Amino acid sequence: MPDLRSPRAWLAIGWSVFQLYTAVAGLFDLLVQLPVHVAFAVALAFLADPTPDSPASAAALAARRRRRWLDATLAGLALACAAHYVINIERLTTRMAGVEDPPRIDVVVGVAFTLLLLEAARRHIGPALVILALAFIAYSFAGPWLPGFVSHGGESFLQLVDQQMFTTQGVFGVPTLVSATFIYLFVVFGGVMAYGGLLRFFTDGALAVAGASRGGAGKVAVISSGLFGTVNGSAIANAVTTGAFTIPLMVLGAAAFIMAETLQVPYGTIAFAATIPGILYFVAVGAMVHFEAAREGLPVLPRSALPRLGAVLRRDVHLLGGPTVLVWFLVDGRSPLFAGFWALVSAFALSQLRRDTRIDARKILAVLHDSAHSAMPVALACATVGIVVGVVSATGLGLKLAGGIVNMAGGSMLATLALTMIAALVLGTGLPTSATYIITSIMAAPALVQLGIPKLVAHMFVFYFGILADLTPPTAISTYATSSIAGADVWKTQWTAMLLALSGFIIPFSFAYDPALLMLDASPLAIAWRTLAATLGILMLAAGIIGYLSAPTRPWERAMLLAGALLLIFPGAWSDAAGLAAFGVVYLSQRRRGVAVGAISG
Repeated sequence: MPDLRSPRAWLAIGWSVFQLYTAVAGLFDLLVQLPVHVAFAVALAFLADPTPDSPASAAALAARRRRRWLDATLAGLALACAAHYVINIERLTTRMAGVEDPPRIDVVVGVAFTLLLLEAARRHIGPALVILALAFIAYSFAGPWLPGFVSHGGESFLQLVDQQMFTTQGVFGVPTLVSATFIYLFVVFGGVMAYGGLLRFFTDGALAVAGASRGGAGKVAVISSGLFGTVNGSAIANAVTTGAFTIPLMVLGAAAFIMAETLQVPYGTIAFAATIPGILYFVAVGAMVHFEAAREGLPVLPRSALPRLGAVLRRDVHLLGGPTVLVWFLVDGRSPLFAGFWALVSAFALSQLRRDTRIDARKILAVLHDSAHSAMPVALACATVGIVVGVVSATGLGLKLAGGIVNMAGGSMLATLALTMIAALVLGTGLPTSATYIITSIMAAPALVQLGIPKLVAHMFVFYFGILADLTPPTAISTYATSSIAGADVWKTQWTAMLLALSGFIIPFSFAYDPALLMLDASPLAIAWRTLAATLGILMLAAGIIGYLSAPTRPWERAMLLAGALLLIFPGAWSDAAGLAAFGVVYLSQRRRGVAVGAISG
């Protein structure tokens, strides 16, 4: 529970109240709504302890204790910057931005606000995104002196400040708008669900379903992590929360809302398209766990020690009311803001049905407090990446880079996909998921669109690899948290995580070649067949990597499983037939060997 004697706690609660009020009453003018949103995030960042996943968080925490008064001053200065927008909103909305030079006071406020934002982001996200933003600021000035397609006319200092801080084409652009509306509301919704006991329901339900199978503990981690991620939206928070007692692709993640706003399509379209690839990802990880447990001969948890599914449902089934309302309204075509608000109301009301799930006044304050702290890194990331978006928009760098990738690939679809994958993994290095998607969507996805790939498919492709950047060494930030929980070597944990997620590197290529996996422009029969083929393919991939199917594999069996997996995952009638044949050969070989071993032992 928050310490209500602390000004920091009331700042966090006040931010949540402001966000909920505007969700109900309607948004203020964007040059009020968004600066206030960012100012709350920056002020809270200066008053809060560094997040656990922040690089050098221990050193940062010690330093913060030594400069408490300075941080309080900086927090107050951030709020004062927001007050400037509120007081001068009439002038700011009637002036001709980009034509009239901003007044000196606006320039001072804009520069100060930017510096405060970058320092807050450095403390709570790490230096990577801040360095990237500074590099793009430098790029905006250096354009005339750069060679080749990266050159541009350049921007003056006043033009840059004006565009970035006093229009909706920079810091206060679409990413921050999504953060200030959909994302914050869903963070509060997730907080209500968590305090109501949904995490316990996911964990006990996963134990009841998979706990008694081979490798049950690992499968419980996969299932509970997948379920919790749908309402949490943070790979790191997900890993820490579920990993604390079980040692990541989120349908309701922040980036999905940004994608919907960027592509101007309903959020339900994004969630619907992501369903099959998301399920395949977790099936693949679960299969890796199962085959590894079978190869190692791990013991099975006794059923008597596990909760019963019926008892779990009787105790907690009412907690599903909130997510059900959410899905209902999204499928019905309502806006995420409308659906999220009524899902939040429903989740709170249904929590009152049982004493152990009831959210009382103290828990309400805790939800408001914790939601602000959870939303703060996302808001900082979205605002900071707005600098990159603004520069790319002003200089046309995105289209220039897309043309460069297509030319380098020589028109080859596979080469273009591979180069785009590399670009997404590099651009996502050390960045939070939302920031990664925004950057890759403006700098990598256009290359695929130029090649004729549908926009949604292109954005989903870079979205996947932006997420997978969190699992590629040495910047797999989530693994720093999980390895500390497990007492394992960080480097080994990172490579193991990458191995478990290997199917995630292949599935995007599959739906890029055939969007049936995204349920786009395909018949139900085609969708069903591609799903079955891809499922068998990732199971063969898992068996080939681990070296176990129904028994340990011989070298030639392992090679056939891996080759067959690739043939099935990539669409095509002949490749599907060859992949099925490869599986059949290995299956029959292992079956005959099992019968022979049984006859000898008998």
